[in-house]
Amino acid sequence: MTTFKKKTYQFILLSILAPLILLGCASNEETVDTTNPNFDHELYDGKATLGLNGDFPPASAAEAIARGDQAYRSKDTDLALYEYIRALNFPVQENIDQAYYKIGYIHQQRGNYELAQVAYNRAVIIKGDNIQYAAALGIIELKQGEQKNAEKQLLRSIRMDQQRFNNEKWEPTQPDFVQQLKINQTSPLNAYIAYAVIKDLNARHTEAQALYQACLRINHKSRQALTNLGYSYYLSGDLKQAEMINRRATTIYQTDKRAWSNLGLVYIRSKRYSDALDALQNVMPVAEALNDIGYFTMLEGDYEAAVSYLERAINASPTYYAKAHHNLKQAKKRQIASPPVKLTNKWGNEQSQATVYSVGN
Repeated sequence: MTTFKKKTYQFILLSILAPLILLGCASNEETVDTTNPNFDHELYDGKATLGLNGDFPPASAAEAIARGDQAYRSKDTDLALYEYIRALNFPVQENIDQAYYKIGYIHQQRGNYELAQVAYNRAVIIKGDNIQYAAALGIIELKQGEQKNAEKQLLRSIRMDQQRFNNEKWEPTQPDFVQQLKINQTSPLNAYIAYAVIKDLNARHTEAQALYQACLRINHKSRQALTNLGYSYYLSGDLKQAEMINRRATTIYQTDKRAWSNLGLVYIRSKRYSDALDALQNVMPVAEALNDIGYFTMLEGDYEAAVSYLERAINASPTYYAKAHHNLKQAKKRQIASPPVKLTNKWGNEQSQATVYSVGN
């Protein structure tokens, strides 16, 4: 795999959300003082907490979690986060793994991946046999670029899922490991999709595609599986399949930027630049679409087209377009230094300007 691809994958990683488990279990925790308005906790990042206190403090961790669930359903995530963290203050730690998981989920939704990782990790430490906790931690570690740790957690989650089916013969090192998998509606599809991303990162595209397809057999409308499968076909050079899958994704998810961007990449590599422009304009201003086409045609070695599209991007922008000017300068340099021929797929140390993979919010 080229250095560019490795950097690209780390830069853009694709979107898999662990479903929030809104559970509340009764317990006999002792009541503690949770009314302190000077609330300060490493896992809280919301608004000032002075106005978040209810008239009566929760009597137990279970009650605090239940309050947090209610606040989350009401879309008050600051209050939900506050209540989940208050649950951590009780001396009896029953159900605390749930609080940590839900704290991690809210931070993941907000893009606070470091805090999400801390919370998920604590949930896993408390309850190591929970399939979804391991999956959530692995996904966040993947988004953080910690591929080895991510793979370990994702495989833990998948192994636990296979144990549900008594599938003791499953072994990820075997060539037919995907065919040996047993998956159903209760399986952590997010873990399987994230594990497929790791396969793509290691240029094992056939295995990645088989994993995405296995997930699509369970959920044929999975946004993450569809967009990642389309990009995987693009990486492996199967442009016909890439176009078919990406067009399917854009039909189902008509406003999804990743799906349209991936379809645009397929058209650019096929030198169908007008089709690429039509695709990209669905999710970005025309100046940005022209710039992206110019940038990627430059990487493909079609410098004449690159200069043309980048100049159009500059003219189409209502303000000074620094990125397009920079790309145009690079394209003209390459046009002078190299013959206008199609290059290979090895793009060196260039960095992609498109979003391609989906592994979380």
